Amino acid sequence: MTGSAKSFAAVPGHQRGWSKRELAYLHRAAEFLQTNGACIETDRGLTDEGEPWFIFCNETSGEIMVHFARIDGRYVACVPFRDDALTGHVLPDVVDQFLGRHIEQFLQHGGGTQSPLIATRPVPAA
Repeated sequence: MTGSAKSFAAVPGHQRGWSKRELAYLHRAAEFLQTNGACIETDRGLTDEGEPWFIFCNETSGEIMVHFARIDGRYVACVPFRDDALTGHVLPDVVDQFLGRHIEQFLQHGGGTQSPLIATRPVPAA
């Protein structure tokens, strides 16, 4: 009996990890917060199931301030120990919604700065 093994890691339609565009957007969000006074650092990885995650942490305490993930093709943004997770099919929308709701907790001056990320969002390729 002869057979062949097939790797499902490269099956089209199941993206492992963050794309370059997704990472660029998450890093832009972190840079926006840092530029406006937030003391954060980022980290990222994959779950055992291959789903990507990305976190913003308090630079001093290491406390996770927000956790972004892509689970079964949907994006999730949540603050640990809160019940107000945001979900959606478009990462920039989820990030912008999250910043709109939680920006003051990230910024030391607590100002009402609006996220400029919507205006700088790249146009999707046709």
